[in-house]
Amino acid sequence: MKHLIMGKMETMKIWRMIFMMLAAFSIASCSSDDDELQIGQLAGTWEQVYDEGVVAEGYVQYTFTPGTPSTCGDCTIYVYDVFTGDRTVLRTYMVTDHGRRLVIFEGQYGGTPSELNEYDVLRLSAKEMAWHLIGSDVVLNFKKVK
Repeated sequence: MKHLIMGKMETMKIWRMIFMMLAAFSIASCSSDDDELQIGQLAGTWEQVYDEGVVAEGYVQYTFTPGTPSTCGDCTIYVYDVFTGDRTVLRTYMVTDHGRRLVIFEGQYGGTPSELNEYDVLRLSAKEMAWHLIGSDVVLNFKKVK
């Protein structure tokens, strides 16, 4: 009888260990909602910031105005350069890949988009953002100003 009880206890320990391993594996392998960026935080005006020690002869601001759906809309790019002055460029933007890819382009009156720029969104919070220009090693950093 004692061997039967000891055998059941060891079996229960084994099953408990298996259950704990399965639970740990399930938790580790689940995709988290944190993987998806909160694209609603993109709306507003963002000013490009530069690495410490870099002297900029102007600044660039991107203003994102979401449309319907909120994954696309208008992008106004304001550029101030001390040598050439002010310039405002109107573009369209689209967000894909669960908010991880930002595409800014000039539409051709319903035709094929021209002047297409694609960025991987590395970071997006209520106050700061970083993009990686696809096909290069350029990383752009921004702070929210409005």
